[in-house]
Amino acid sequence: MNFLKYSKIYFGIAIIAVGLSIYFLFAYGLNLGIDFEGGSSISVSYKSDRPTIEQVKNALVGIEEMNGVQVQPVGKSEVVLKINKKDISNETYQNILSKLKETGEIEENSASVETISPLIGKELKDKTIVVVIVSLLAMLAYIALAFRNIPKPITSFQYGFSSTLMLFHDVVIPLGVLAVLGKYYGAQLSIPVITALLTVVGYCINNTVVVFDRIRENLQRDRKSSYAEIVNKSLNETFIRCINTSLTVLIALVPLYYFFSNEESLKYFTLTMGIGVIVGIFSSVFLASPLLVSWNNWRQKR
Repeated sequence: MNFLKYSKIYFGIAIIAVGLSIYFLFAYGLNLGIDFEGGSSISVSYKSDRPTIEQVKNALVGIEEMNGVQVQPVGKSEVVLKINKKDISNETYQNILSKLKETGEIEENSASVETISPLIGKELKDKTIVVVIVSLLAMLAYIALAFRNIPKPITSFQYGFSSTLMLFHDVVIPLGVLAVLGKYYGAQLSIPVITALLTVVGYCINNTVVVFDRIRENLQRDRKSSYAEIVNKSLNETFIRCINTSLTVLIALVPLYYFFSNEESLKYFTLTMGIGVIVGIFSSVFLASPLLVSWNNWRQKR
């Protein structure tokens, strides 16, 4: 299979996808969840059977403060409601309790409300930005160091730069999708979503390193073929492995999304993870190594 034949088309698809994602991020922004913006948490315990998440959400329809509420079941009988509003009036609180009582009998004195300080949200936000930046820089340094003895014509820094650029591609596209979902469906950027993004970063760099390592091995064995031929050969040798590992992850994510679609944190965790895996396999196979070939061709023409 000639992976390099349509590399310009692959680059075009990637540029359009990244461009649209950046546009959506600036136009719509990210709907930051309670973990980042602060808010309130209301918990109640039911005496008998706990209602489903859908029943609780339907009961709260019509209460303006509960738009975008996250309903989280805890233990056998407890339900926790998380909302972005920091100050809940007593009238609203009583209205919420009366609606919840329509879904089942609540244990006496079990209801409580807590306020999450905005300071905690700001701290989490700052740490998240730092973690993402440090992760990208660490990946660049690791690839450049690991491939420092790779035969020419491409330097180890170029391998590191290509892999880091792919990580940006793999992260910004899921974020762009999340921005659209946040605009029209109330999807929120939460800690589980950040966890999914960091997992995607680690997973995708692993696929890219596997391909790069095979290129290094073939460069050491084959001194006669051109760099483009060696890259294409390496991609053919690692393609099935990359596809199989990606399918393994997706097979695990599909039932997780299906059975926990009513749980907001798990729903968007699995969705972000799934999009990241698909985008990651595309960048590892069709973008990272062909970009190095294009870079080498451009340098030779100069």
